[in-house]
Amino acid sequence: MDPITMRSSSFAVFAAMLLTLMLPTGASAAPEALYEGVVGGARVVVALTEDGGEFFGRYFYRASRLDIDLSGKAEGSAITLQSRTTGDQLRLKRIGANLTGVLTTAKARSLPVSLQPAGTPHGLPADVPPGLSLYERWRLAGLRLAPQQAETIDGRTIRWYREPLSGIRLFRLETGYPAPAMAAINRELARNQWQTVSDWFACTGSDGRPGTEIAEADRPWLGADHMSYAWTASWSCAGNAHPDFATVGHSYDMRTGGELHLDDLLRFGSVPVPAEDGDGWYAYRSNSFAPGVVALLKRHHPQQMAPPGEGAEDECDYADPEVWNFPAWVLSDKGLWLGASFPRVQRACDAPEWAIIPWSALRLPGGERR
Repeated sequence: MDPITMRSSSFAVFAAMLLTLMLPTGASAAPEALYEGVVGGARVVVALTEDGGEFFGRYFYRASRLDIDLSGKAEGSAITLQSRTTGDQLRLKRIGANLTGVLTTAKARSLPVSLQPAGTPHGLPADVPPGLSLYERWRLAGLRLAPQQAETIDGRTIRWYREPLSGIRLFRLETGYPAPAMAAINRELARNQWQTVSDWFACTGSDGRPGTEIAEADRPWLGADHMSYAWTASWSCAGNAHPDFATVGHSYDMRTGGELHLDDLLRFGSVPVPAEDGDGWYAYRSNSFAPGVVALLKRHHPQQMAPPGEGAEDECDYADPEVWNFPAWVLSDKGLWLGASFPRVQRACDAPEWAIIPWSALRLPGGERR
């Protein structure tokens, strides 16, 4: 598999496609109250956070699962909420632990609302990511993956699985590697898929429709000892300043079933790489890793790494170490592909297809053989 055009935001490797609906900062300080019930005849789940009489939250219809934002305020036992994306207005009243009231749509249709505190959802899919909130777990409850066609790649078999509401697809390994490693990786693939499904439901556009334009996995590269694939996504969620897009790669050691990290493949200097996300690690990435990447790319791609000509302000300067601090990456039969990360005005520079470091230059025990 040749690396396709990819783009990475500065921390895309760590963000892992967190396309969540952004709430005001104050909303995160208080606990989230969760309710389930009906609007008219439709079942809904509602999450609300109160902060000094201000309310923030979201809800979804269980038939569609797509988030609808809410914000408003309380006056005594009455709560008035609005959605900026749909124009819905909720007028609720506390009666003990429950909420009752009316939802008025943007087309002036009024529907009765009855909500009660939500417990633990039933019918959760297997291998749901452990870090999901109760609201997010309710959003996935009752969903199932539909198996699709099997595919053979270099003598190894995979099968694709699709979640029908979001359309999110991801493969599972069926043959070609040790069974324990495949089982461990398939569990991780399932978690990655359900996380992406959850993110898809969380991103609603300013028109109230799905805000995720693309969320798909590339056809994987299946090597003798390693496997690699990439999630590619583009989205425009209501409340975000700009549309955005990103790629996150996942690579595995097929002998152990463990996921690889970029620092496993590229290590510069004589001392161990500091613990990830600490101050020492960020300093290492800036002072050792990025300059080391530039040196390797100059060695293997001298023409492409030549500095832009004088006065060429809009040209891509791949010799600038800063654009390689936190690259996207994916493995292929040719080696390790890295995606640079430029400022927004130079996004066209982010994914040079030629930026491949050959296997012979990587520090992976045993190397990789096709």
